[in-house]
Amino acid sequence: FTYFLGAYSGLLYSCSLNLYSLAIVKYRKPDRYIRSKVEPFLHGVPIAFALIVGITLLAKQNINNGGGNCYAPVYRPLHCIGYEDGETREGFDIPCGRGHDGAVVFYYLTG
Repeated sequence: FTYFLGAYSGLLYSCSLNLYSLAIVKYRKPDRYIRSKVEPFLHGVPIAFALIVGITLLAKQNINNGGGNCYAPVYRPLHCIGYEDGETREGFDIPCGRGHDGAVVFYYLTG
């Protein structure tokens, strides 16, 4: 969850800094205009987007162990060989193939 918060908010804050520089340098917007019209979006969009993605993936149980980090890979450990997605092998609690939706979202958002 915190991985997504940091990754997406950091990436989008970088874009926000570029947009801020564009407004100041190229369009010569005054500080008052930026403070009242632009800055709320430069802070709100990265935070809101990161929270929405992180909470959605967490709620849909799409955050799995990815080899040392918890992000959005499909859950296919060795004990799932021969089992279909959604099946739970005897003695285990987590179904095989869990997180397919999260992996698709992660792939499209990170390229």
